[in-house]
Amino acid sequence: MNVDNALRTIELIRCASKAATAYRKAQRAVREADADHSAALAQLSHWNDHIRPRGGGDRACLEHGARLAAVREHREAEQKLRKAEAGLQRASATLQAHRPALNRYRTERIRRRATTVLLDRLADHPVDLIRAADLAIIQTSAGKDSVVAMHRTVAAAKAAGGLHKVRVMHCDLGSEWPGVPELARRQAERYGIPFRLVTPDGGFLGMVENRQMWPDAKRRLCTSALKRDPTGPVITSWVRELGLDRQAIVLNVMGVRGSESASRALKARLAVDNRTTSANRLVLTWNIIHKLSEQEVWEDIASNGLEYHPIYDTGLERLSCIYCVLAGPDWLILATRVCFALELPHPEIFAALERRIGHSFKQDFTLNAIIAAARMLDALDGPVTWRRGDALRRHLGPAAANQYLALTR
Repeated sequence: MNVDNALRTIELIRCASKAATAYRKAQRAVREADADHSAALAQLSHWNDHIRPRGGGDRACLEHGARLAAVREHREAEQKLRKAEAGLQRASATLQAHRPALNRYRTERIRRRATTVLLDRLADHPVDLIRAADLAIIQTSAGKDSVVAMHRTVAAAKAAGGLHKVRVMHCDLGSEWPGVPELARRQAERYGIPFRLVTPDGGFLGMVENRQMWPDAKRRLCTSALKRDPTGPVITSWVRELGLDRQAIVLNVMGVRGSESASRALKARLAVDNRTTSANRLVLTWNIIHKLSEQEVWEDIASNGLEYHPIYDTGLERLSCIYCVLAGPDWLILATRVCFALELPHPEIFAALERRIGHSFKQDFTLNAIIAAARMLDALDGPVTWRRGDALRRHLGPAAANQYLALTR
């Protein structure tokens, strides 16, 4: 597969879609302006036919003033129409520039389908994809999926002779388990990859304090405001450092797996990020481990001796914020008990914020209820305990765990 041609075609289709949207918008604007213009002309004709200034007096001034108002409306309508026509001309010029793609992909449905097919084929050729790219940016949480995504990206980059293109970025939200930023850095240093730590202003708790409301599944501001928005300028600076006189090809690598949730199952392995793509960069979101199962992720970790965070050994399956707004009650109770065992202050910090803003952490229960349930379980069963390698024992068995511990001693 000719990756360069495929990428150029994808960008051409994207520009064609953008031009078609601008063209339709300009057409609507012209129709609206034309209707306003016609209404103004009709109103002006009304004043010309029925109002005749008949000497001085208040009525004559009123009639004359009304006529002037109609003339002014007429002129404003003409100005609006000229502006719309200019917009239409610009859109038409853009459309003409991309006419070859539009002739081939006449409808939006066909354009989307063609892009999807090309991207899916590109995802089957990771080495060629990195060879054609200018940057491969790994967005890591330092979790199990991220470290496997990093390992596989590095393997493809080495095979392509493009390890120098790889960068690693981690967003520290200030509400994660201890040692996460340091682990993310160590994972990148293992491969000698440049690492950038992004610290959003205020972090997660600051955002909640300002909004006086917790995020939820429908309003995941912790993703958009604290991860997506702060990383955009970093990508811009890295692209600028390349000093290219053409559009840069940027791979935005994510550790997203389809088996994690129904919504993630619908995500493509490779997709155009229209939000960050511009004239100087084509950004492709690359879910490099999208097809892997959780079992396969742990097998990759074990066989390659990849360092993972000890929080997985406690029985928690995700390395997220200590209190994740997407987690269920069982997960939150276990996280609270782990905090107790580690003597972390987070349960009271989060609960105090919940009381202060007067908004429940979850719609169905409060953090105070979660903390009370965790204390009750600790009283009944004793504090939670774990050993290094318990995550591997749970997923792969004792033999695999022992082999991993010997490998990483």
